This record gives sequence, structure tokens and C-alpha cells, in this order.
Amino acid sequence: MKKISVFVALVLVFAFCFVTIGDFSKAEAADKVYKWRLVTHSMVGTYRFKHVEAFAEMVNKASGGRLVIEPYGAGVLFPVFDSFDAIKDGVVEMGLIFSAYWTGKDPFFGIFATRPGSPLLTYHEGMYLDQRAFPLVEKAYAKHGITYLGTTDCSVPEILMMRTPIRTLEEFKGKQIRSSGLGAQFYTALGASAVSLSAPEIYTALQTGTIDAAEWTEWKENEEMGLLEVTKFVMDPAHHGGTNEDKALTVNAAKWAELPDDLKAIVLAARDHMRYLSAITNYSEAAKTKQEWLAKGVDIVTLPEEDVVKIREIGANVLKEWAKKSPECQEYLELYAEVLNELGYTREAATLGYKAK
Repeated sequence: MKKISVFVALVLVFAFCFVTIGDFSKAEAADKVYKWRLVTHSMVGTYRFKHVEAFAEMVNKASGGRLVIEPYGAGVLFPVFDSFDAIKDGVVEMGLIFSAYWTGKDPFFGIFATRPGSPLLTYHEGMYLDQRAFPLVEKAYAKHGITYLGTTDCSVPEILMMRTPIRTLEEFKGKQIRSSGLGAQFYTALGASAVSLSAPEIYTALQTGTIDAAEWTEWKENEEMGLLEVTKFVMDPAHHGGTNEDKALTVNAAKWAELPDDLKAIVLAARDHMRYLSAITNYSEAAKTKQEWLAKGVDIVTLPEEDVVKIREIGANVLKEWAKKSPECQEYLELYAEVLNELGYTREAATLGYKAK
């Protein structure tokens, strides 16, 4: 009986130690402070950057200071186009950046984030498509050691800021146009030459005439960047992408894996808060700013309907050609065509090869 009593006592001691160590580990995890840096392509001071700041502030407050995210605007830490490798390598932990910038890393990012000739023009259409495509995008980023957490900011269809007007499809020929990702292939197919520039470079390029036109985002952010000062004509919409992702929320995979579950939940809640801000401000701010520009005498160009039909066909051909680059690209193209058909764009879906199942 004494031996049994001693054995039981030892078991209880070990159990107590195990529970104590476990509780201590939990307490230690709860007390640990994570400090992350976040980079974006939006310029400091723009309302789109304020959305990024709101995301970081919500995480900081909701976590009680356990996860502190410090946001950095375009080009502050390093050139925007270096962000992919910086996140992958853990130089910074997080990004809120347009996926089309990573076309050189994987052709999938081009076809996902830029859809030339797209008829999708509303927030809900863009977000619906991106949510349907989430598993494909998640897999594409995961191949590079980056965790994809979804679209946070859905862009109003972009406008084309022009030094001289382009009023027909024919007048695209010979123009130098700032674009990125698959948009560059699209403008080349229209007869123009595409130039890749980050946000801080666009103003000077338009001012000096290095480029004839530039697509960036929409009315409000373009105004904040001063682009109305160096252009007099605006094509609305630009037809090179429709409504699409403006910012993907991405995290270094190892850093995300070590984050406690409750902090992960806070990050996802902050993501949804940023989606809310995007939904209630992007379109309304663009509409209000457009009216202000009209009052200042800006010339808004709308292409003839027959040219729009041709442009959408050209865009579809660019997409179909791009889809040949990988099975993942083809899979996305088929999903995109299916969604177009679901949303009533049956002609555009058929042009992309959609066939009812």
C-alpha cells in the first residue's frame, strides 16, 4: 500500500508540473508582443493609405498591443516592386499590395489581378469573383512561402489619365501608357507601348511627357496624387481591368504560422473592416471627385460602343493567350468565364470559351 501511495503521489506531482508548465506556456504566449511591419503600394496621405492605417490600428487595439503592425506607404522602406521578396524572406511580415505586380514571379498573378476588357464594374461583382477564386490564389502564393488572406480593397474601375485625348480604338496606336501586369499586354495589343512605373513616378512622367497616359486607380486617389495638374483628359472607364483587387492581404508564411489563433482571428476581423471601408468609400469618393473634376473643366472621354465591343474581344484574346502559360492560369480563366455567365455577361463569357455544363 505504501508503494502504491508513493506511486500515486509521484503521478500527481508530475501531473501538477505538467499542468503548471502548460499554463505557464499559455501565459507566456499571451504576454508575447509581436511587432510587424506592413508595406503597401498606396502613397502616404491618400485615402487608400488611410484604409491601411485603419487596418493596422484595429489590429493594434483589438489585440491589446500584443500584435503591433506599423504600416509603410509606397517606396518608404524600399521600392514597391521589391515587396514580394521582402515578405517572402521575412524582411517585412505583411503586405497590402496589388497582386498584378507579381506577374514576373508567376503568370497566375497577372490573369487573376488584371482582366482586360472586363465588364465587371461594381464592388460586389469584383469581391464575388475574388472569393470564388480564393483557393486558387491561396495556392499560388503558398508556392512562394507567402500566406494569402484575401482581397481587402476592391478597386473602382480604373480611369486613364491622358495628356492628349484618345477618343477611338485607332488612336491608341503609338501611345506610351503607364500600366502593369497583364494590362501591359492589353495596351500592346491595342497598338500602344506599355511603361511600368510605381505610384511616385507617375506624376513626373506625365508632366515631362515621358508617357502620354497612365492608369493608376480612380478619381479620388488620382486627385490626391495631383494627376489632374498634369493631364486634361480622362477616359472613364479605362477598359483595362474592370473592378478588381486593389490590395491582397499577404503574410510571411512562417510568421503567420507562429501567430496565436486569437491574434489570427483579429487580423481577419481587421481585414473585413477594411473591406467595409472599401465598400462604403471607394465608389462614393470616386463619384464625388468626378463631379469636382467636371466643374474644373476636365474632358471626359467615352469610347464609341462599337470600339468597346472590339476592346472587350481584344481583352478576351489577351486573356486566352495568357492562360496558356500554366494550368493554373487556364483554371482561373475557366472560373472567370463561369462567373461572368452567372452574373449575366453571357456574350463576354462565351468569348472566353464558356460552355454551359
